[in-house]
Amino acid sequence: MWKTYALRRATFSDLAEEDGRSSRQIQRVVHKVASEKKIEVHTSAKEPVVLVLDTTYFDTFGVMVFRCATRRQNLFWKFIDEETNVAYLDGLVHLEVTGFSIVAAVCDGKRWLAEQIQAKGVPVQLCQFHFIKNITRHLTRRPKTKAGQELRFLALGIKHHDEDSFTDALNIWHEKWGTFLTEKTVTPQTLRWQYTHRGLRAAYRTALHWLPYLFTYKKFPELGIPNTTNTLDGTFSHLKNKVQTHRGVNTVTRKKMISLILNQKSKPKRGKNQLESVV
Repeated sequence: MWKTYALRRATFSDLAEEDGRSSRQIQRVVHKVASEKKIEVHTSAKEPVVLVLDTTYFDTFGVMVFRCATRRQNLFWKFIDEETNVAYLDGLVHLEVTGFSIVAAVCDGKRWLAEQIQAKGVPVQLCQFHFIKNITRHLTRRPKTKAGQELRFLALGIKHHDEDSFTDALNIWHEKWGTFLTEKTVTPQTLRWQYTHRGLRAAYRTALHWLPYLFTYKKFPELGIPNTTNTLDGTFSHLKNKVQTHRGVNTVTRKKMISLILNQKSKPKRGKNQLESVV
């Protein structure tokens, strides 16, 4: 009954009709099972893993997930109040103590996370989809300036580059627009100046900061490192679709439901290519 409720989107009314009891009785049974049920995480294969790391939120809490990219299996997750680098690093330590050998990690652009993971000797790939989203956040989808249009076009074509060619293209762009980036505007009321193209400057700084981690997957082709966190993004969509069916359940039941779903070995359906969705 618990698995039917959590995994098949059955409501209390559906279960009551099938079982011959009232919805209230079914609700008490499900909540009791949820509070007592222990989730045994699949950790039998202690082989080298390429980890994909990310966090998603459910109103009052978040769930941080560590997923094996090659086996498409969630190895570890934990519920958090805030997404921090310390929480990610603690998760890596937990997996290493459990017996997993982490050979690479894929994450989004959370500030200084890539640097801290790499300091542990683990190659890091930053998600190229999140990179494009970040550039777009600074420039918008339709930049007004020619410089912004060219920089966004360069970012959108990242899958056609390696680190050398992307670095060369970025340098050529900066040689062309470097003076434009330094333009300043004076505010008449305060007589203070600020850079005129702040969004463009932020996008350029983002590209420079992310550059050392954008093409790790090409430096270690034998590891099969993905260049995005799509496998977890798909898992999160699958997870939220199921959990949102059961609105109003208490936090304990919701967390047990999330753990049960994350522990399933079945693969989430593949969705639309995310790199294309931001174009």
